Amino acid sequence: MNDHSEITDQIFFANNGAIDLLTGAISQSRFDQIIKRDLQLSDRNQNQLIVISVRFNLKSYLANNNQIDTDQVKIEVESELVKIYFDLQNIFRQSDCICRVSTLGFWVFLTGMSKPDGELLLTRTSDLLSKYLELAISYHNSGESQLDWYAEIDKLHFLK
Repeated sequence: MNDHSEITDQIFFANNGAIDLLTGAISQSRFDQIIKRDLQLSDRNQNQLIVISVRFNLKSYLANNNQIDTDQVKIEVESELVKIYFDLQNIFRQSDCICRVSTLGFWVFLTGMSKPDGELLLTRTSDLLSKYLELAISYHNSGESQLDWYAEIDKLHFLK
């Protein structure tokens, strides 16, 4: 199967409420509100803000999956996304925010963690999650706008 867009286009993704209806992750709008609030607080309190990007690599998954039936693959991928969300909930603190930001990916927002601790957490998280996931970390720079930070995270998340 060379064109994976048919599968990704069919994966259920609704995010106009408080949560993502497939996985239960918080909505993008709520995630944005939390980041905005914490950006203002971090400027005053000098807290480090981190976003970990978690992206399901569909090409890698399909290369190791002999399924040809598009509907079956869609069901399996949706099931994997739900499992990924629950795995993330078990790894991160309850106060950390997990948002499904794309059809095949999540962002995890953390506060009050140093860069060395963030790198260690990224390594440990990578070891605990599926081999079909790609992880990256982005640190907020003091004075950087929310949109500029999101642009940097987007590069890590979407352009790999």
